[in-house]
Amino acid sequence: MKNGNLRKVASLSAVVTALSLAGCGMNAPVIGSTTGTRDVAVNAAAVPGEILVKFRPGLSSNSVKAMSAQLGMKSVGSVNRVGVQVMKVSGDTKAAIAKLQKNGNVLYAEPNYMAYASDYAVEMTPNDPKLGEQWAINKVSAPAAWDITTGSEKTLLAIVDTGVDYSHPDLAGRVDKGRDFINNDDDAMDDQGHGTHCAGIAAASTNNSVGIAGLAPNVKILAVKVLSKDGGGSYESVANGITYAADRGSHVISMSLGGSTPSQAIQDAITYANSKGSLVVVAMGNNGRESKSYPAACDGVMAVGATDISDNKASFSQYGSWISVGAPGHNIMSTLPVKANPIGQTMYGSLSGTSMATPYVAGLAALVRDQFPTLTAMQVKAKIEKSADDTGTAGFDKLFGHGRINAAAAVSN
Repeated sequence: MKNGNLRKVASLSAVVTALSLAGCGMNAPVIGSTTGTRDVAVNAAAVPGEILVKFRPGLSSNSVKAMSAQLGMKSVGSVNRVGVQVMKVSGDTKAAIAKLQKNGNVLYAEPNYMAYASDYAVEMTPNDPKLGEQWAINKVSAPAAWDITTGSEKTLLAIVDTGVDYSHPDLAGRVDKGRDFINNDDDAMDDQGHGTHCAGIAAASTNNSVGIAGLAPNVKILAVKVLSKDGGGSYESVANGITYAADRGSHVISMSLGGSTPSQAIQDAITYANSKGSLVVVAMGNNGRESKSYPAACDGVMAVGATDISDNKASFSQYGSWISVGAPGHNIMSTLPVKANPIGQTMYGSLSGTSMATPYVAGLAALVRDQFPTLTAMQVKAKIEKSADDTGTAGFDKLFGHGRINAAAAVSN
């Protein structure tokens, strides 16, 4: 790495701004809903004037309308898969939430928080990358794993992110266009770059004389867009993306994103995905501290930290007792959208972050699930944890979890 090439960013919101400035200017992201698009400031903590509400099951629509009118609210979207709907509040949002929480017909009410892509830094690299430039491939023993399995299309890996450029030569023909919860259509094309980068790490094609190699090169990719071109998305969009991916039969759901605030709506979506058999793999976050990011700190997920080329914890990687494993996340070369993108480069480039570590684990989970189809999601998680290489204190520790992943050991009997 050349000195000066790596531009460190102090906070997650600053990262999103940096990515947008690289090619998209200062436009606010468009945050999706079931009734159209809405503009939200890129560093907003929550969507202004919006709350997520889950009413008691069986409550009549007339009762909901009456309660909403009394509190000066109106619905801006239909009820989602886990019974949550978005309400627009004309007055004080905090006051409306407080009143709803005291109502016996309301299970919970919370702000419609924001989540952001979990990048830490950007590094520009030559536009003709080769497999030899992917230091992480050998670090996680991928070639030995490929001698056992490269996966198959019977295994579905969802990338819940900024979308995926399904025209990319390293991904073409293996991506289901999925769903775009930002623009509310069935074409999750990536207009930012982050999701395509993650998709390449997890599952770019191999032996095609093009570009790079993904860890699970033959599995099917489902593109789900929940983050806008500026890297931000509401918790509503994220929750809907999770349940959509689960309903589509995703064996693994990869989410390189996070917000600083817990959410019952997000937890409900993850619980629902678990009930459908999906393993949810999430980035720990990038502030370098022992602090929680969500969904990484939710129950039922596999939270991933980042390691560097020397198997140290990456300086930016968050840590804590909820971490599952570590994976390479520093200076990771992968696919970028074929057309112009905010990162400022086309086809290939390097990024650093727990965002990059997460698809390595998600790709490995897809390989394990394909190799051992009778395993449950939690059994796949346990197999990856048990087979990980100790990189810190012997056994589990809050910096690395169970250790840095070892793909060959994980797919072995």
